[in-house]
Amino acid sequence: MSKPNEILRDERDFGPTHFTLKIESYSLLSNATHGHVKRYESGIFDVGGYKWKLILYPQVDKSCEGKGNISLNVAIDESNSFPNHNWIVCAYLKFFILNQKTKKYLTIQAKGSLKYFDNLRTEHGCLQLISFDELNKPCNGYLVNDCYVFGVEVFVIQPSSRYEETLTMVKEPSGRTYTWSVKNFSKLKGNLLYSDEFTVGGRKWNLKLFPKGNKSDLEKSLSLYLWLSDWKSIIRERKVYANFKLRIIDHSRLDQKVEKQVSHWFDSNQDCGFSNFVPIKELHEAGNGYLKDDTLIVEVEFDVISITKVQP
Repeated sequence: MSKPNEILRDERDFGPTHFTLKIESYSLLSNATHGHVKRYESGIFDVGGYKWKLILYPQVDKSCEGKGNISLNVAIDESNSFPNHNWIVCAYLKFFILNQKTKKYLTIQAKGSLKYFDNLRTEHGCLQLISFDELNKPCNGYLVNDCYVFGVEVFVIQPSSRYEETLTMVKEPSGRTYTWSVKNFSKLKGNLLYSDEFTVGGRKWNLKLFPKGNKSDLEKSLSLYLWLSDWKSIIRERKVYANFKLRIIDHSRLDQKVEKQVSHWFDSNQDCGFSNFVPIKELHEAGNGYLKDDTLIVEVEFDVISITKVQP
């Protein structure tokens, strides 16, 4: 079994597909990075929709973990545009050193080491890429005429922003009952009515009523539905769950009603209910008390509703 920070080495015939850095007169560069300036930053290169730099530490720093080794890092450049401070970019890094004698490339990467770049840490790499002794041995062919060739591949696997989603199932939400009085019911024109818009669980709803029925129940039954009227504002195709009761109240006995319960995940332009809610003949029978003073009382009561919050 491999260790968590095991360094994987391999050799291949072709160079890095993303960026190559050739340094001539390396000894002069090494002398130029004394004091406070201890590293060399390459120019910007683009990979995966982001801007990057390759960073070389040519001097041995006795105070760091990479003592006796050359270090290469990759930095995500500050010129990238991110929507907020919670951005994150995940990538695998593979570093390269050219054997200038064999024209083959030594590849070096940490096994299974996914690097997380964010606003707190913009630079990752390999502190112990290769020892200076190994790098400078003439037989290895890495140093020829005071020249090295390094490279890197950056494999971006995740978009730049993470989102945190919280789904809460709310039992008996506030304002869960909406009552709609449909007056002059027998004189209604048309066969589709919408109630006023009302809000439950932070969403906007309407009741839809077909007095003469809908679909296969046309002229047979009253049809009644709940409609999510602000469906266009649902975040990133997330659905809204509702468990609810639809009912018609008996005026003469308020504890008596026609009631049906249903649950549904609402997303796009959808409604949910019953095309055969109550037979039209039963609705108009005086003894049932559903129509008093030509007024129909319709209600919806929510038992459970989902509330989704998304935080970028």
